[in-house]
Amino acid sequence: MGELILCSQMLAAIPYYIDEASLHVYSMEELSYYILHNVYLLEADFMNEELCAWIEHEGRQKDLAEQLREILRRDGTLLEFVTCILNRTGYCDREEIKQVTSTLAGLMNKSEYECRKIRADRYAANGRYASAISEYQRLLDTEEKNEILIGSVWHNMGTAYARLLLFPEAADCFFRAYQKNANPESVRECLYAYRCMRDEKGFKKASELCGLTGEEAAEIGRELSEISRMDRIGAFGEELDELFETGDTGKLYEFVKEWKDTYRKNCRM
Repeated sequence: MGELILCSQMLAAIPYYIDEASLHVYSMEELSYYILHNVYLLEADFMNEELCAWIEHEGRQKDLAEQLREILRRDGTLLEFVTCILNRTGYCDREEIKQVTSTLAGLMNKSEYECRKIRADRYAANGRYASAISEYQRLLDTEEKNEILIGSVWHNMGTAYARLLLFPEAADCFFRAYQKNANPESVRECLYAYRCMRDEKGFKKASELCGLTGEEAAEIGRELSEISRMDRIGAFGEELDELFETGDTGKLYEFVKEWKDTYRKNCRM
């Protein structure tokens, strides 16, 4: 799970596989931890007989399993199902359970499109950019009349591409976002992406298509130049220069390994 979880019961001989997260859980505590930290990823199909059977046989919670089956039989809500698990497991405190139920209740008042966007945004917030992009693309393939919402999806997908250093794709997404929502932040990010590619022709063309004056485009360029001169960025550049000068390959390899591990995580579906 990535963190140490104190389990008061025996671990399951056969783990339960959560497809949405590509994750195995080995105890009721781990299941509760997953729910608590991934509430935005929960969907109606989280309620299923397979999970009930696992809770009964591997989690050794027969009474809980029957309660969950009863919720399934009467077409209960995901909110009821999840709350039942958390209340019986005892892993989460009252405030944490209240937080989960409040979030799920809020999602029930949103459209399916909005809920899916929130889940995609959570993938991105957790550094799972490839998963976020895949979900954003599915949203864009879905019919939706709210142009502002569509623009937000394009913008957030552009951010995910940028985090993967895929600047051509990011620039295209930000430009499409601006066409939908006319948000100045979208055109700014679009031009940032072109500047990161050192594509001055693309920078100029995009600024013109978005209706920016020459001075407005130049101001955005200056903003990016100022960001590149931030103290922490300069300090890191100096640290790398020093490592190259001293021939400290060990430290350099550590940096590269960390970057590669992080990038692989970001690309994980």
